[in-house]
Amino acid sequence: MDLVTLNVPGARQTVELENPHGILYKIRLGGEVIKRGKGGWAIPLRNGSAAHIKAKGLIPGFQALFLDGDKIYDMGDGVGKLERITMFAPILLIIWLPFGLILGLLLFFLGLPLVKNLQVPRPARIAVPIVNFLAGALILTLLTGRIGIWG
Repeated sequence: MDLVTLNVPGARQTVELENPHGILYKIRLGGEVIKRGKGGWAIPLRNGSAAHIKAKGLIPGFQALFLDGDKIYDMGDGVGKLERITMFAPILLIIWLPFGLILGLLLFFLGLPLVKNLQVPRPARIAVPIVNFLAGALILTLLTGRIGIWG
């Protein structure tokens, strides 16, 4: 299991982040998944009070976790700006055709784990979303018969 221990001073139990390199993640307290409450996760402390972890960021899988205002983990750490920009290439399929939305979103979310994987060479992390866009554009073009191969 992909777990990262989060530094929460004074926590009653170990606080962990499950699946930090994927798209969807969970916060675990003492090995048990805790539910997100209003605005974040409440972490009980040894002194009887609670600390609050909040997630900030719009892109799933690239959010940062903050403990009472201080950053404790950045899920997109190590991913460069060029990779972050090119990962949106499949979204351009929406412009290609209105029903390209489904294929564009699917290719975008399938490419996120690859872009975040720092073990994949940087040129591949840049090229794959672009290739996904080109393949998606070709598929949509063939399906609509715009280039005349099927019709």
